[in-house]
Amino acid sequence: MNEKGYSHQMDAILVTPFFIVIFEVKLLSGVLFYKSAQHEFYRIPNDKRENFRNPLDQVYRHQLFLEQCFRKWQITIPVHFSVVIANQQAVLDESLENFPTFHISGVPNFIEYLYLNTAKTNANMNMIIAKLKQLYQALPPRRTISLDRLRKGVLCRWCDYKHVMFYHYGSFTCNVCKAKSRDVVFETLYHYRTLLGEKISNRQFLEFFGMTNIKVCSNILSRLGLEQRGAKKGTYYIIPENILSWSKKKTE
Repeated sequence: MNEKGYSHQMDAILVTPFFIVIFEVKLLSGVLFYKSAQHEFYRIPNDKRENFRNPLDQVYRHQLFLEQCFRKWQITIPVHFSVVIANQQAVLDESLENFPTFHISGVPNFIEYLYLNTAKTNANMNMIIAKLKQLYQALPPRRTISLDRLRKGVLCRWCDYKHVMFYHYGSFTCNVCKAKSRDVVFETLYHYRTLLGEKISNRQFLEFFGMTNIKVCSNILSRLGLEQRGAKKGTYYIIPENILSWSKKKTE
C-alpha cells in the first residue's frame, strides 16, 4: 500500500545486486497494439478492436512506487520493468517494439541485456528483501468462482478427494474405502469459506455438500455452534477462519 492508501499488485519482482525488475504478466490473446502518444493499449482478437487498461502504465506506476520506497530507505539501485505476455499465441504488433513488452520466452534475453548494461551496486540485498517483505500483504482469496464450476459433495480425504462421501445417521461415509467421519464437515466448510465466502445458508449448505434434505442441513448447521445471523428464510451462518481447528469438536 502506498501513502495514499492505494495498493500495488505486482506479479513478480526480481532482485539482483545490479538492478530490480518488476514483471507485469498478461495472458492476452489476439493482435496487440500500442499508441504511445495516447497511452492506448488495444487488441484485435477476432477482427474486432478492444481497448483495455494499459499494462505499461500499470507497471510504470509500480516502478515509481518502488523508487520512492528505495529513496526513503536510502538505497540506491536501478528499478526496471517489463510487460510479459504469457500467451505464446498472441501477436505483438510493431508498435510495441520500442517498449519493454515481449513474450515470456524473451525474459532471459531481457535480463541478460540489463546485466550487460548495468554496473553492480553496493546495495544490501538482505536489507532490500527484508524491506520488500515488510511491504507485502497477501490478498484475500478471490471469490468469483461460479458454484456450477465446483465439484459438489464432501470429498473423501482417505481416497485423495476422488470420491464423494454420503451423510447417514450423523456421519459421512465413503462407499469406496468405507471411511466414516463426522469431522469432515469442518474441512468441507473450510473449502466453502475459501472458495465462496464466510456466509453460508441452509440452501447453500445443501447445494455445496451435495445433499438432498434441507431439514437435515438445517439441523447440522444449527448443531455446529456457528454464529447465526438473520431470521427465518434469511438465516445464515458465519464460517470462522479457524474452522479446521473445530474438527476436535463432536457433532452429535
